[in-house]
Amino acid sequence: MPYPKLEYKYLLPNDSIPALRRALMLHMEPDKYARLAPDLQYTVRSVYLDTPRFAAYREKIEGVRVRRKYRIRAYNDPAEGARAFLEIKEKSGAYLTKYRCGVAVDAVGDLVDQRDLDRHVEKKVGDGIHPANAEKFFRDYDRKALRPVALIVYDREAYTVNGYGDLRVTIDKRLRAAYTREHDDFYRDGDLMPVMRQHCILEVKFTRGVPAWLRSQLARHQLRRLALSKYTLSLDAHAH
Repeated sequence: MPYPKLEYKYLLPNDSIPALRRALMLHMEPDKYARLAPDLQYTVRSVYLDTPRFAAYREKIEGVRVRRKYRIRAYNDPAEGARAFLEIKEKSGAYLTKYRCGVAVDAVGDLVDQRDLDRHVEKKVGDGIHPANAEKFFRDYDRKALRPVALIVYDREAYTVNGYGDLRVTIDKRLRAAYTREHDDFYRDGDLMPVMRQHCILEVKFTRGVPAWLRSQLARHQLRRLALSKYTLSLDAHAH
């Protein structure tokens, strides 16, 4: 079972990224995925699902305390053997619990259409990752009549302590989005529209508290916690 974490979000001006990055690197290091990239960042590509009446969007706007978002997430550019993840992101106040399971990118369409979980869902188990989460995902998928709504893409810098630990800090840049009706529509780029131009989203995830050095940096950059959602921001930006 995954354990809930606190998640704090901040709107960070783009011109503050270099100074904050230097401060983070004094205490943390890029996570294992960022270290694989020459520029120490990777691209996150998520197809978000919602009900016909956009319940997930409305619950966020209305401030419903306990709510769920559903998405299918892939990374970087198309590659042989690339993996995607079915994800349920459950929020209870500031606490986040994520349920996910792996599937080959090329099999996402077949999995949604045929529901052959034994064939397509990876058996890997980890923090929040379990094949049983596919049953949870599709149970809600059918009950709520979920369908693809938006492809949301951003470039992420992610920092941890020794690759693990309680604290994780991410800087999500160049947020961009497009409407979609396809479950596996991860790699569109040409028609993605920017959601933010002057800011990025800083996320701090932890269970035991924010260390004093990081609180000092947040204060130095005059950052305050905001109820930010990339999904609602993207839909609002493309409301027309």
